[in-house]
Amino acid sequence: MRSKRAGLALLGLLVAMVALVAAGCGGDDGGGGGKTVKIVSDLPLQGSDRVQTEQMVRGIEFVLDKAANKAGDFTTTFESNDDSTAAAGKWDEAKCSENARSYAGSDDVVVVIGTYNSGCAGIEIPLLNEVPIAMVSPANTYAGLTHSAPGTEPDEPDKYYPSGERNYARVVATDDNQGKIGANFLKDDQGCTSVYILDDKELYGKGVADAFESAAKDIGLEVKGHEGWDKSSQNYQALMSKIKASGATCIYLGGVSANNGGQLIKDKVSVVGDNTKVKLMASDGFVLSSIFDESGGKVEGAWGSAPTKPVDKLTGEGKTLVQEFADKEGKNVEVYTTYAMAAAQVALDAISRSDGSREDIVKKLFETDLPDSVVGAIKFNADGDVAGGVESVYKATNGNWQWQQEKSVSG
Repeated sequence: MRSKRAGLALLGLLVAMVALVAAGCGGDDGGGGGKTVKIVSDLPLQGSDRVQTEQMVRGIEFVLDKAANKAGDFTTTFESNDDSTAAAGKWDEAKCSENARSYAGSDDVVVVIGTYNSGCAGIEIPLLNEVPIAMVSPANTYAGLTHSAPGTEPDEPDKYYPSGERNYARVVATDDNQGKIGANFLKDDQGCTSVYILDDKELYGKGVADAFESAAKDIGLEVKGHEGWDKSSQNYQALMSKIKASGATCIYLGGVSANNGGQLIKDKVSVVGDNTKVKLMASDGFVLSSIFDESGGKVEGAWGSAPTKPVDKLTGEGKTLVQEFADKEGKNVEVYTTYAMAAAQVALDAISRSDGSREDIVKKLFETDLPDSVVGAIKFNADGDVAGGVESVYKATNGNWQWQQEKSVSG
Protein backbone atom coordinates (compact mmCIF):
# COMPACT_ATOMS: atom_id res chain seq x y z
CA MET A 1 0.00 0.00 0.00
CA ARG A 2 2.87 2.35 0.84
CA SER A 3 4.44 1.95 -2.60
CA LYS A 4 1.06 2.49 -4.29
CA ARG A 5 0.45 5.71 -2.35
CA ALA A 6 3.94 6.90 -3.28
CA GLY A 7 3.21 6.15 -6.92
CA LEU A 8 -0.05 8.08 -6.78
CA ALA A 9 1.67 11.03 -5.12
CA LEU A 10 4.34 11.06 -7.82
CA LEU A 11 1.65 10.90 -10.52
CA GLY A 12 -0.19 13.82 -8.90
CA LEU A 13 3.01 15.84 -8.80
CA LEU A 14 3.67 15.18 -12.49
CA VAL A 15 0.11 16.22 -13.41
CA ALA A 16 0.50 19.44 -11.44
CA MET A 17 3.82 20.18 -13.14
CA VAL A 18 2.30 19.61 -16.58
CA ALA A 19 -0.58 21.94 -15.69
CA LEU A 20 1.83 24.65 -14.59
CA VAL A 21 3.84 24.36 -17.79
CA ALA A 22 0.65 24.53 -19.88
CA ALA A 23 -0.51 27.61 -17.98
CA GLY A 24 2.84 29.29 -18.53
CA CYS A 25 2.62 28.68 -22.27
CA GLY A 26 -0.77 30.44 -22.54
CA GLY A 27 -3.45 29.40 -25.00
CA ASP A 28 -6.12 28.60 -22.40
CA ASP A 29 -9.68 29.68 -23.14
CA GLY A 30 -10.69 30.83 -19.67
CA GLY A 31 -8.79 34.10 -19.52
CA GLY A 32 -6.83 35.33 -16.52
CA GLY A 33 -3.33 36.62 -15.90
CA GLY A 34 -0.44 35.28 -17.90
CA LYS A 35 -2.33 34.31 -21.01
CA THR A 36 -0.74 35.25 -24.33
CA VAL A 37 -2.96 36.22 -27.26
CA LYS A 38 -2.10 37.21 -30.81
CA ILE A 39 -3.09 40.27 -32.80
CA VAL A 40 -2.52 40.09 -36.55
CA SER A 41 -2.67 42.69 -39.29
CA ASP A 42 -3.95 41.89 -42.76
CA LEU A 43 -2.84 44.44 -45.38
CA PRO A 44 -1.58 44.43 -49.00
CA LEU A 45 2.21 44.76 -48.72
CA GLN A 46 2.99 44.61 -52.43
CA GLY A 47 2.21 47.00 -55.26
CA SER A 48 1.59 50.74 -55.15
CA ASP A 49 -0.16 50.60 -51.75
CA ARG A 50 3.06 49.40 -50.15
CA VAL A 51 4.31 52.85 -49.10
CA GLN A 52 1.10 53.32 -47.11
CA THR A 53 0.57 49.82 -45.77
CA GLU A 54 4.13 49.15 -44.61
CA GLN A 55 3.96 52.34 -42.56
CA MET A 56 0.60 51.21 -41.17
CA VAL A 57 2.28 48.04 -39.90
CA ARG A 58 5.01 50.09 -38.26
CA GLY A 59 2.34 52.29 -36.68
CA ILE A 60 0.58 49.25 -35.22
CA GLU A 61 3.88 47.92 -33.87
CA PHE A 62 4.62 51.33 -32.36
CA VAL A 63 1.34 51.34 -30.41
CA LEU A 64 1.83 47.76 -29.19
CA ASP A 65 5.41 48.49 -28.14
CA LYS A 66 4.31 51.61 -26.24
CA ALA A 67 1.87 49.38 -24.36
CA ALA A 68 4.75 46.99 -23.57
CA ASN A 69 2.80 44.31 -25.45
CA LYS A 70 0.26 44.15 -22.65
CA ALA A 71 -3.52 44.45 -22.68
CA GLY A 72 -4.72 44.37 -19.11
CA ASP A 73 -3.61 41.05 -17.66
CA PHE A 74 -2.85 39.64 -21.10
CA THR A 75 0.40 39.54 -23.03
CA THR A 76 0.07 40.25 -26.74
CA THR A 77 2.11 39.10 -29.68
CA PHE A 78 1.83 40.57 -33.16
CA GLU A 79 2.13 39.21 -36.68
CA SER A 80 1.97 41.17 -39.93
CA ASN A 81 0.30 39.36 -42.84
CA ASP A 82 0.20 40.20 -46.54
CA ASP A 83 -3.10 39.81 -48.44
CA SER A 84 -1.56 40.77 -51.79
CA THR A 85 0.46 38.85 -54.37
CA ALA A 86 3.34 39.92 -56.58
CA ALA A 87 1.39 38.83 -59.65
CA ALA A 88 -1.63 40.98 -58.79
CA GLY A 89 0.38 43.87 -57.37
CA LYS A 90 -2.47 44.41 -54.92
CA TRP A 91 -4.89 42.45 -52.74
CA ASP A 92 -5.81 39.02 -54.04
CA GLU A 93 -9.08 37.13 -53.46
CA ALA A 94 -7.43 33.75 -52.91
CA LYS A 95 -4.87 35.23 -50.54
CA CYS A 96 -7.55 36.98 -48.48
CA SER A 97 -9.45 33.71 -48.14
CA GLU A 98 -6.29 31.80 -47.26
CA ASN A 99 -5.35 34.33 -44.59
CA ALA A 100 -8.77 34.32 -42.96
CA ARG A 101 -8.87 30.52 -42.82
CA SER A 102 -5.43 30.54 -41.24
CA TYR A 103 -6.55 32.92 -38.49
CA ALA A 104 -9.66 30.86 -37.86
CA GLY A 105 -7.52 27.77 -37.41
CA SER A 106 -5.01 29.42 -35.05
CA ASP A 107 -6.43 29.37 -31.54
CA ASP A 108 -4.22 32.21 -30.29
CA VAL A 109 -5.40 34.76 -32.90
CA VAL A 110 -8.05 36.93 -31.24
CA VAL A 111 -8.07 40.19 -33.25
CA VAL A 112 -7.44 40.95 -36.92
CA ILE A 113 -6.49 44.54 -37.76
CA GLY A 114 -7.58 44.89 -41.37
CA THR A 115 -8.31 44.82 -44.07
CA TYR A 116 -7.18 47.76 -46.21
CA ASN A 117 -9.39 46.98 -49.21
CA SER A 118 -13.14 46.56 -48.82
CA GLY A 119 -13.23 43.75 -51.39
CA CYS A 120 -10.83 41.72 -49.28
CA ALA A 121 -12.92 42.48 -46.19
CA GLY A 122 -15.98 41.10 -47.95
CA ILE A 123 -14.16 37.77 -48.22
CA GLU A 124 -12.66 37.66 -44.74
CA ILE A 125 -15.50 38.93 -42.56
CA PRO A 126 -17.84 35.92 -43.02
CA LEU A 127 -15.01 33.44 -42.50
CA LEU A 128 -14.01 35.13 -39.23
CA ASN A 129 -17.63 35.70 -38.22
CA GLU A 130 -18.32 31.99 -37.88
CA VAL A 131 -15.50 31.53 -35.33
CA PRO A 132 -15.92 34.37 -34.15
CA ILE A 133 -12.80 36.56 -34.33
CA ALA A 134 -12.93 40.31 -33.81
CA MET A 135 -11.94 42.35 -36.85
CA VAL A 136 -11.11 46.07 -36.73
CA SER A 137 -10.48 47.87 -40.00
CA PRO A 138 -8.47 51.09 -40.23
CA ALA A 139 -9.38 51.72 -43.86
CA ASN A 140 -12.47 49.89 -45.24
CA THR A 141 -15.03 52.45 -46.35
CA TYR A 142 -17.52 50.48 -48.48
CA ALA A 143 -20.86 51.03 -46.74
CA GLY A 144 -22.36 47.62 -47.55
CA LEU A 145 -19.99 45.84 -45.18
CA THR A 146 -22.03 47.17 -42.28
CA HIS A 147 -25.24 48.82 -43.53
CA SER A 148 -27.43 49.50 -46.55
CA ALA A 149 -26.74 52.67 -48.55
CA PRO A 150 -26.82 53.93 -52.16
CA GLY A 151 -24.85 51.50 -54.30
CA THR A 152 -24.97 48.53 -51.91
CA GLU A 153 -26.46 45.15 -52.81
CA PRO A 154 -29.86 43.92 -51.51
CA ASP A 155 -28.26 41.11 -49.47
CA GLU A 156 -25.76 43.40 -47.81
CA PRO A 157 -24.68 43.52 -45.05
CA ASP A 158 -26.42 40.33 -43.85
CA LYS A 159 -24.43 38.03 -46.14
CA TYR A 160 -21.22 38.92 -44.32
CA TYR A 161 -22.52 37.71 -40.96
CA PRO A 162 -23.64 34.07 -41.26
CA SER A 163 -23.79 33.69 -37.46
CA GLY A 164 -26.33 36.49 -37.21
CA GLU A 165 -24.02 38.44 -34.88
CA ARG A 166 -21.53 41.19 -35.73
CA ASN A 167 -17.77 40.73 -35.28
CA TYR A 168 -16.48 43.58 -37.47
CA ALA A 169 -15.99 47.27 -36.75
CA ARG A 170 -14.12 50.11 -38.45
CA VAL A 171 -12.58 53.34 -37.23
CA VAL A 172 -13.28 55.35 -40.40
CA ALA A 173 -16.44 56.85 -41.88
CA THR A 174 -18.12 55.15 -44.83
CA ASP A 175 -18.44 55.89 -48.54
CA ASP A 176 -22.04 57.07 -48.44
CA ASN A 177 -20.66 60.02 -46.45
CA GLN A 178 -17.64 60.41 -48.73
CA GLY A 179 -19.73 60.38 -51.90
CA LYS A 180 -22.13 63.00 -50.55
CA ILE A 181 -19.37 65.33 -49.40
CA GLY A 182 -17.47 64.91 -52.69
CA ALA A 183 -20.51 65.81 -54.78
CA ASN A 184 -21.32 68.86 -52.69
CA PHE A 185 -17.69 70.01 -52.77
CA LEU A 186 -17.46 69.88 -56.56
CA LYS A 187 -20.76 71.71 -57.03
CA ASP A 188 -20.59 74.29 -54.26
CA ASP A 189 -16.85 74.90 -53.83
CA GLN A 190 -15.57 74.25 -57.36
CA GLY A 191 -18.53 75.44 -59.40
CA CYS A 192 -18.99 72.19 -61.34
CA THR A 193 -22.21 71.97 -63.28
CA SER A 194 -21.69 68.47 -64.71
CA VAL A 195 -19.53 65.48 -63.93
CA TYR A 196 -18.35 62.24 -65.53
CA ILE A 197 -17.88 59.41 -63.03
CA LEU A 198 -15.38 56.57 -63.34
CA ASP A 199 -14.86 53.60 -61.03
CA ASP A 200 -12.39 50.70 -60.94
CA LYS A 201 -15.17 48.05 -60.91
CA GLU A 202 -14.22 46.79 -57.44
CA LEU A 203 -16.45 46.65 -54.38
CA TYR A 204 -15.04 49.82 -52.85
CA GLY A 205 -14.52 51.80 -56.05
CA LYS A 206 -17.97 51.16 -57.49
CA GLY A 207 -19.56 51.67 -54.08
CA VAL A 208 -18.09 55.12 -53.52
CA ALA A 209 -18.78 56.11 -57.14
CA ASP A 210 -22.42 55.00 -56.83
CA ALA A 211 -22.75 56.97 -53.59
CA PHE A 212 -21.29 60.02 -55.33
CA GLU A 213 -23.69 59.63 -58.27
CA SER A 214 -26.72 59.36 -55.98
CA ALA A 215 -25.68 62.48 -54.10
CA ALA A 216 -24.88 64.37 -57.32
CA LYS A 217 -28.36 63.73 -58.71
CA ASP A 218 -29.94 64.81 -55.42
CA ILE A 219 -28.26 68.22 -55.55
CA GLY A 220 -28.73 68.86 -59.28
CA LEU A 221 -25.17 68.13 -60.42
CA GLU A 222 -25.63 66.70 -63.92
CA VAL A 223 -24.10 63.25 -64.45
CA LYS A 224 -22.82 63.03 -68.03
CA GLY A 225 -21.86 59.39 -67.69
CA HIS A 226 -20.71 56.68 -65.29
CA GLU A 227 -18.59 53.70 -66.29
CA GLY A 228 -15.78 51.49 -65.09
CA TRP A 229 -12.20 51.64 -66.30
CA ASP A 230 -10.25 48.54 -67.28
CA LYS A 231 -7.24 48.35 -64.96
CA SER A 232 -5.31 46.27 -67.54
CA SER A 233 -5.53 48.86 -70.34
CA GLN A 234 -2.28 50.31 -71.65
CA ASN A 235 -3.87 53.73 -71.94
CA TYR A 236 -7.20 55.53 -71.54
CA GLN A 237 -7.03 58.04 -74.37
CA ALA A 238 -10.20 56.78 -76.05
CA LEU A 239 -12.08 56.91 -72.75
CA MET A 240 -10.85 60.43 -72.07
CA SER A 241 -11.78 61.54 -75.59
CA LYS A 242 -15.31 60.29 -74.87
CA ILE A 243 -15.39 62.25 -71.63
CA LYS A 244 -14.10 65.39 -73.35
CA ALA A 245 -16.83 65.10 -75.98
CA SER A 246 -19.46 64.82 -73.24
CA GLY A 247 -18.71 68.37 -72.13
CA ALA A 248 -18.38 67.39 -68.46
CA THR A 249 -16.83 70.19 -66.43
CA CYS A 250 -15.51 67.81 -63.76
CA ILE A 251 -14.41 64.19 -63.40
CA TYR A 252 -14.80 61.96 -60.33
CA LEU A 253 -12.69 58.84 -59.75
CA GLY A 254 -13.88 56.12 -57.38
CA GLY A 255 -11.31 53.41 -56.72
CA VAL A 256 -7.72 52.76 -55.80
CA SER A 257 -4.63 54.08 -57.52
CA ALA A 258 -3.21 50.54 -57.62
CA ASN A 259 -5.64 49.80 -60.46
CA ASN A 260 -3.57 51.72 -63.03
CA GLY A 261 -4.71 55.01 -61.58
CA GLY A 262 -1.50 56.78 -62.51
CA GLN A 263 -2.01 56.10 -66.22
CA LEU A 264 -5.66 57.10 -65.96
CA ILE A 265 -4.67 60.52 -64.60
CA LYS A 266 -1.88 60.97 -67.17
CA ASP A 267 -4.35 60.44 -70.00
CA LYS A 268 -6.98 62.64 -68.36
CA VAL A 269 -4.56 65.56 -68.35
CA SER A 270 -3.20 64.96 -71.84
CA VAL A 271 -6.60 64.58 -73.51
CA VAL A 272 -9.15 66.49 -71.41
CA GLY A 273 -6.91 69.16 -69.88
CA ASP A 274 -5.08 69.89 -66.65
CA ASN A 275 -6.79 69.73 -63.28
CA THR A 276 -7.53 73.44 -63.14
CA LYS A 277 -9.22 73.43 -66.55
CA VAL A 278 -11.36 70.35 -65.94
CA LYS A 279 -11.55 69.67 -62.21
CA LEU A 280 -10.57 66.19 -61.05
CA MET A 281 -11.62 64.70 -57.72
CA ALA A 282 -10.68 61.24 -56.48
CA SER A 283 -11.78 59.07 -53.59
CA ASP A 284 -9.44 58.16 -50.75
CA GLY A 285 -7.91 55.23 -52.65
CA PHE A 286 -5.93 57.86 -54.56
CA VAL A 287 -4.98 60.06 -51.59
CA LEU A 288 -1.52 58.49 -51.26
CA SER A 289 1.92 60.00 -51.77
CA SER A 290 2.72 57.27 -54.32
CA ILE A 291 0.23 58.67 -56.88
CA PHE A 292 2.54 61.61 -57.60
CA ASP A 293 5.18 59.27 -59.02
CA GLU A 294 2.66 56.95 -60.65
CA SER A 295 1.03 59.83 -62.52
CA GLY A 296 4.29 61.52 -63.41
CA GLY A 297 3.14 64.49 -61.35
CA LYS A 298 -0.04 64.92 -63.43
CA VAL A 299 -2.20 64.58 -60.32
CA GLU A 300 -1.07 68.08 -59.33
CA GLY A 301 -4.05 70.36 -58.74
CA ALA A 302 -6.51 67.49 -58.27
CA TRP A 303 -8.76 67.15 -55.25
CA GLY A 304 -9.19 64.11 -53.05
CA SER A 305 -11.44 63.08 -50.18
CA ALA A 306 -10.67 60.74 -47.31
CA PRO A 307 -12.26 59.85 -43.97
CA THR A 308 -9.08 60.90 -42.19
CA LYS A 309 -7.48 63.72 -40.26
CA PRO A 310 -3.89 64.74 -41.00
CA VAL A 311 -1.37 64.61 -38.15
CA ASP A 312 -1.33 68.38 -37.65
CA LYS A 313 -5.10 68.39 -37.04
CA LEU A 314 -5.02 65.81 -34.26
CA THR A 315 -5.44 66.88 -30.64
CA GLY A 316 -4.77 65.64 -27.12
CA GLU A 317 -2.68 62.64 -26.21
CA GLY A 318 -3.23 61.19 -29.66
CA LYS A 319 -1.43 64.08 -31.30
CA THR A 320 1.56 63.61 -28.99
CA LEU A 321 1.75 59.88 -29.71
CA VAL A 322 1.47 60.27 -33.49
CA GLN A 323 4.03 63.07 -33.50
CA GLU A 324 6.42 60.78 -31.62
CA PHE A 325 5.86 58.16 -34.29
CA ALA A 326 6.35 60.72 -37.07
CA ASP A 327 9.64 61.82 -35.52
CA LYS A 328 10.76 58.20 -35.44
CA GLU A 329 9.76 57.73 -39.09
CA GLY A 330 11.55 60.87 -40.19
CA LYS A 331 9.00 61.41 -42.97
CA ASN A 332 5.36 62.25 -43.55
CA VAL A 333 2.73 60.07 -41.92
CA GLU A 334 0.40 58.66 -44.58
CA VAL A 335 -3.33 59.32 -44.27
CA TYR A 336 -4.32 55.87 -42.97
CA THR A 337 -1.38 55.22 -40.65
CA THR A 338 -2.95 57.05 -37.72
CA TYR A 339 -6.13 55.00 -38.21
CA ALA A 340 -4.10 51.80 -38.11
CA MET A 341 -2.67 53.03 -34.83
CA ALA A 342 -6.19 53.75 -33.58
CA ALA A 343 -7.29 50.25 -34.57
CA ALA A 344 -4.41 48.84 -32.52
CA GLN A 345 -5.54 50.89 -29.52
CA VAL A 346 -9.09 49.58 -29.96
CA ALA A 347 -7.79 46.00 -30.12
CA LEU A 348 -5.75 46.39 -26.92
CA ASP A 349 -8.67 48.01 -25.13
CA ALA A 350 -11.13 45.25 -26.07
CA ILE A 351 -8.70 42.51 -25.03
CA SER A 352 -7.93 44.24 -21.71
CA ARG A 353 -11.63 44.29 -20.74
CA SER A 354 -12.29 40.69 -21.81
CA ASP A 355 -11.82 37.25 -20.30
CA GLY A 356 -9.46 36.43 -23.16
CA SER A 357 -11.89 34.34 -25.17
CA ARG A 358 -12.63 35.18 -28.77
CA GLU A 359 -16.33 35.52 -28.05
CA ASP A 360 -15.84 37.96 -25.19
CA ILE A 361 -13.32 40.07 -27.11
CA VAL A 362 -15.92 40.49 -29.88
CA LYS A 363 -18.47 41.54 -27.26
CA LYS A 364 -16.07 44.02 -25.68
CA LEU A 365 -15.20 45.43 -29.12
CA PHE A 366 -18.77 46.64 -29.50
CA GLU A 367 -18.64 48.21 -26.04
CA THR A 368 -15.62 50.34 -26.97
CA ASP A 369 -15.55 53.79 -25.42
CA LEU A 370 -12.11 55.32 -25.96
CA PRO A 371 -12.20 59.04 -25.11
CA ASP A 372 -8.75 59.90 -26.47
CA SER A 373 -7.44 57.53 -29.12
CA VAL A 374 -4.89 58.84 -31.59
CA VAL A 375 -7.76 60.12 -33.74
CA GLY A 376 -10.03 61.24 -30.92
CA ALA A 377 -13.01 59.59 -29.24
CA ILE A 378 -14.02 56.20 -30.61
CA LYS A 379 -17.31 54.40 -30.08
CA PHE A 380 -19.11 51.98 -32.40
CA ASN A 381 -22.79 51.68 -33.17
CA ALA A 382 -24.55 48.32 -33.35
CA ASP A 383 -23.55 47.93 -37.01
CA GLY A 384 -19.85 48.34 -36.25
CA ASP A 385 -19.58 51.82 -37.74
CA VAL A 386 -17.65 54.47 -35.85
CA ALA A 387 -19.92 56.98 -34.15
CA GLY A 388 -19.28 60.36 -35.70
CA GLY A 389 -16.22 60.44 -37.89
CA VAL A 390 -14.97 62.95 -40.40
CA GLU A 391 -14.40 63.41 -44.12
CA SER A 392 -11.51 65.61 -45.19
CA VAL A 393 -10.82 67.30 -48.51
CA TYR A 394 -7.22 67.35 -49.71
CA LYS A 395 -5.52 69.05 -52.66
CA ALA A 396 -2.55 67.68 -54.61
CA THR A 397 -0.07 70.53 -54.23
CA ASN A 398 3.71 70.58 -54.71
CA GLY A 399 4.02 66.82 -54.59
CA ASN A 400 1.86 66.25 -51.49
CA TRP A 401 -1.77 65.91 -50.52
CA GLN A 402 -2.46 69.04 -48.50
CA TRP A 403 -5.45 69.18 -46.19
CA GLN A 404 -8.03 71.85 -47.11
CA GLN A 405 -11.15 71.35 -45.01
CA GLU A 406 -13.01 68.91 -42.80
CA LYS A 407 -16.65 67.88 -42.72
CA SER A 408 -18.25 66.11 -39.76
CA VAL A 409 -20.47 63.11 -40.48
CA SER A 410 -23.19 61.50 -38.44
CA GLY A 411 -22.85 57.94 -37.28
